[in-house]
Amino acid sequence: MKGEKKEMEEKEMGKENEKWGKEDIGRKKEDIGRKKEDMDRKDREKKKKIDLLTLFDLDRDTMLQLIDRTFHIYLGDRGYEGKLSGSVGLIFFEKPSTRTRISFESAIIRMGGGVIYSNPSETQLSRGEEIMDFARTVSGYVDFVVARVYKHSVVEELAKFGSIPVINALSDLSHPTQIIADLASIKHFLGDFQGKKIVFVGDAKNNVARSWIEAHTILGNFCLTFSCPEGFEPDLKGDYKIERDLKIAVKDANIIYTDVWFSMGENFSEEKKRKLIPYRIDETLPISGIVMHCLPAHKGEEISQGVFEKFQKYIFTQAHMKLSCAISVLELIAS
Repeated sequence: MKGEKKEMEEKEMGKENEKWGKEDIGRKKEDIGRKKEDMDRKDREKKKKIDLLTLFDLDRDTMLQLIDRTFHIYLGDRGYEGKLSGSVGLIFFEKPSTRTRISFESAIIRMGGGVIYSNPSETQLSRGEEIMDFARTVSGYVDFVVARVYKHSVVEELAKFGSIPVINALSDLSHPTQIIADLASIKHFLGDFQGKKIVFVGDAKNNVARSWIEAHTILGNFCLTFSCPEGFEPDLKGDYKIERDLKIAVKDANIIYTDVWFSMGENFSEEKKRKLIPYRIDETLPISGIVMHCLPAHKGEEISQGVFEKFQKYIFTQAHMKLSCAISVLELIAS
């Protein structure tokens, strides 16, 4: 009997040891997991943060690489898959968006990441929280921010006080990802943008026009002309031309580019509209190149219905290129 009792006690002890052994192994695995997470977090903190607030945040080689990468992704390169696995991005938009928001959200998902959309009305920013505190808070929740804002100072504060990369998806000052996508589109249409004549028509004080000057200043390998009424010249200095006569400006242009006359958040002005009417792209112009529009279009204002439909194949390829651009930019900040 004593032998049987001892044998039973040993079996129970064995089971208990096995149980504790399994629990000990589980705890060790958890410890290893936590250590790996801590190491990954420390690696991210050590890695230099990349922000894209204007194109001036890029050097020439990096900008050319982004354009080339955008072009090849559009042609079907899928090397980006999985590059955001385990990462979460915040899409923080103060303004409405179709192309930029959907292209970035789609890009993050296609790259294996998670995405959260938010706007100020859904957060404590609507109750007076400061952007600097918002930036420091979300830095602990997500891996990067894609922001569309009214004032450029907001993306500057997000970048300054946050510890994660910030991508400007449009501000009142600049729209950097638009121009990367546009130059990749021109490469797709014409084989290259080097040496090409690009004419921006309309209100040259806006953010897209300024971003064209940023690109031209960095790359310097295409000709940039603005055709606009007096008082609507770019604020940013650069080695570009201004031609008041629209017919002279677009003559022999490879690309004729336009944008809406009134930006988001800008009040309508009958006087401004009257001054810009002579700068409508329509059938009276000697168009020998390609017409591009960053959309949305107000047909009958900056561009006629007929010209828009004639070049819609190019305009919507330009729009679709924004997905490839979003992927290339996300690859850069994740590298």
